[in-house]
Amino acid sequence: MSSVPAEYLGREQAYVKHTILKTYLQRLFMIIGRNETVINYVDCFAGPWSEESEDLHDTSIGISLRLMKDCAKSLEEIHGRKVNFRALYIEKNKTAFSKLKSFIDNDSNSCVATYCIQGDYTTKIDDIATWASRNFTFFFIDPKGWNKVINAPVLAPLLSLNKAEFLINLMYDFINRAMSMKSQQANVEELLGKAVSFTGQESTSERQRIIVSQYRQAIGILYGGKSAHVTVERPGMDRVLYFLIYLTRHPKGLIVFKEAAEQMDMIQRVSQFETKLRYQSSKRAPIDDLFGSLETQLDVTSAQDNRTLAKSYLLTQLSSSPMLLDNERWASFLEETDLYPSDFQLAFKDLVKEGKVRNLDANVKSRTKKPVRPDWPNASERWVLTTN
Repeated sequence: MSSVPAEYLGREQAYVKHTILKTYLQRLFMIIGRNETVINYVDCFAGPWSEESEDLHDTSIGISLRLMKDCAKSLEEIHGRKVNFRALYIEKNKTAFSKLKSFIDNDSNSCVATYCIQGDYTTKIDDIATWASRNFTFFFIDPKGWNKVINAPVLAPLLSLNKAEFLINLMYDFINRAMSMKSQQANVEELLGKAVSFTGQESTSERQRIIVSQYRQAIGILYGGKSAHVTVERPGMDRVLYFLIYLTRHPKGLIVFKEAAEQMDMIQRVSQFETKLRYQSSKRAPIDDLFGSLETQLDVTSAQDNRTLAKSYLLTQLSSSPMLLDNERWASFLEETDLYPSDFQLAFKDLVKEGKVRNLDANVKSRTKKPVRPDWPNASERWVLTTN
């Protein structure tokens, strides 16, 4: 696995974030483009910032524009679909906006209709909702802060749009500190939709789970769809920096997102390892050798731990009554846990081998990697617990 690109050194969290944005958007646009004639993309905190490259290839702006151009071309060449892409970039900072507008204005050969607005996006939400209302829209909301910018009431006009998906940055590190400050209690309560209290006995992971779950619930009430999240850690530290919250109304969308998130997770692990190496002053083995051993270790350890959790979860979900494992059910597994698609595939593989579950409609022993096919064939397949 390759190391972190030079332009991301010192901001590895951006590399991780951009990886999932790039991976997921490419698949999303190719899927949505088979049914929609117009696709919108909205970046509410577009930037760019001074530490990024001059050609903006390592920014959400550059990544999104490049993907839309590539997908427009692929959809036409492969599927015979003429899809019009529209992009709206919003930036409050005047210096950053000037750089953004210059980049957009100089992109004269773009097949993407681009627009940019200078100002606070929260004061322009009704205008944004009107701009996006007629077509499928993907919203990327990536603020540097958290207070009064991603609250459910603020996002309400966007969350109510019929055809919209979201990727929202929940700045956990800031919120976690704010929760211990009396002056911030009202703001935290407004963000999470209700007061959240702790006994002091919760582990770090339990505290994180409570906060992110409550935020997902608060926005989910208004959105009415499905949600998932992925964790992004502070570079070189085993400490959560923020959560990326994903919202969709389609089970297939959630499945694709979690598949992209799984790829991001491995990249983040390697990125973290490389960052820690740079912080060390003592001599070590060559990085290539260390990466080789790291990837092997991560693959085995992570898979074993997650597989055990997935097996325990599945044994509570399956019964002697047949369960149809279609996309809707598969997405529910992923939404209700922090696990990935391969975790459940490995768990099913083990449970079949142990004789604890079986597929009523197919012999899955020859399916070495993916015993479960949620959308294969169209009617999917039924699974049951095996009775002894």
